Amino acid sequence: MRRFFGIFIFIVLGFLLGFGVREVQGEIRAKREAKERKFSYATAPVLEEKAFVVLIFEEEGRSEETLLTALNQEYDAYRVIYFGSENSAAKLFLKNYDLEGKVTYVESHKEKSELVYRAVHAAESKEIVVMLGGGDSFSSRQVLSTLNKHFADSDVWMLSSQTLHYPTYEKTWNPGYFQAFYAGLAKQIRLETFLMDGAFTREHYEKVLFPRLSSVAGSHAYQMKEPLFISGASRALPLMDEEGTYAPAKEYPWHDISKDEERVDLLVFSYNRPLQLYAFLESSEKYLENLHRMFVIYRAGNDHYEKGYKKVKEAFPNVIYMKQSVDHPSEDFAPTVQKALFDRDISSARFVTFAFDDFVLKEEIDLQEAACLLKETGAYGFYFCLGNNLQNHPQEEKKILIQEGIYGWQFSTMEGAWRVPNSVRMTLFKKEEIAGD
Repeated sequence: MRRFFGIFIFIVLGFLLGFGVREVQGEIRAKREAKERKFSYATAPVLEEKAFVVLIFEEEGRSEETLLTALNQEYDAYRVIYFGSENSAAKLFLKNYDLEGKVTYVESHKEKSELVYRAVHAAESKEIVVMLGGGDSFSSRQVLSTLNKHFADSDVWMLSSQTLHYPTYEKTWNPGYFQAFYAGLAKQIRLETFLMDGAFTREHYEKVLFPRLSSVAGSHAYQMKEPLFISGASRALPLMDEEGTYAPAKEYPWHDISKDEERVDLLVFSYNRPLQLYAFLESSEKYLENLHRMFVIYRAGNDHYEKGYKKVKEAFPNVIYMKQSVDHPSEDFAPTVQKALFDRDISSARFVTFAFDDFVLKEEIDLQEAACLLKETGAYGFYFCLGNNLQNHPQEEKKILIQEGIYGWQFSTMEGAWRVPNSVRMTLFKKEEIAGD
């Protein structure tokens, strides 16, 4: 009995000590967060009405109140996207009250992470996204006007406000929760961050989005003391894990980097196949758009093949030909490839497409558009040879629609060629992504 009592006392003391440690850690964390807060005071001159897009997720019992506070904003330059169910009462409410057509109603049973991702990428980078989660609403008619005053400061890229908790109206901070940010900031978060097991994650979008936004925003994440939101929901705090964090952005978020023009090179490998190379180059001239420079690394095993390559050079004089040695091709292959890719005196392109000479293009390929999609999604490569025409193409539920006819996927969920990241079979890469491979 005495032994049991001793064990019991030990457990109780352990629990109390553990509870005390957690309490102290919580206080330390709260003090550190309070010390690190950067406050915005809206002192910059307001030169324009910035465009806002308000995202609202349906919450039973509070949807009408949320919509009403959004529609009653004393501000012109904004629109609302409402994610609701097929039979939502909000439809009738909008029919009666959304007289200016501010709200786009989206019926969807998709994961919230997907809805947020697609809404952000459909927005202009200069638009400011305002999140109204389930049960949230604006605290006054001047919320967007107030946010506009704060975002007038070009140093403010993301804002967090105090929240009034219904029904007590107690003011609280939600560490790590940011209600307003530039769409261009969120566009810098890679698509893979929103995925799990080949599909959009079922995790709370806050846990996926806000830690990464904080990383990208860096010192441009601010808080404001005015309570602009009313919430009836308790927030799960987003955890900042080490894996998946991002370096702070170097460009202003309203500048859409993905739309910047890019130079794309083409690097073709050929070994004793001048006829196939001729056919490939001929089809490339016809179907490739926005090609910067074309390189051919070739090897001729005898004089017969050398004569064939000579004819190819005469037919396509604008191609840069780089010949491997016959005696030691394995020794000069890597240096030759490195020179074609990374020698700035030869090419300033940031993207490259690899190909073998046994291909013949049959459809137009816009390399500029493909490079922009790589930047937009943060994908590793653009695989022109993988498509629904292959027998082993992935099932629909494992493909992520990017735009019509273009899909993304996770390598870990695929098989065969779909599982191999580093392919030189008509594949586009960002050069810096493969620099260490």
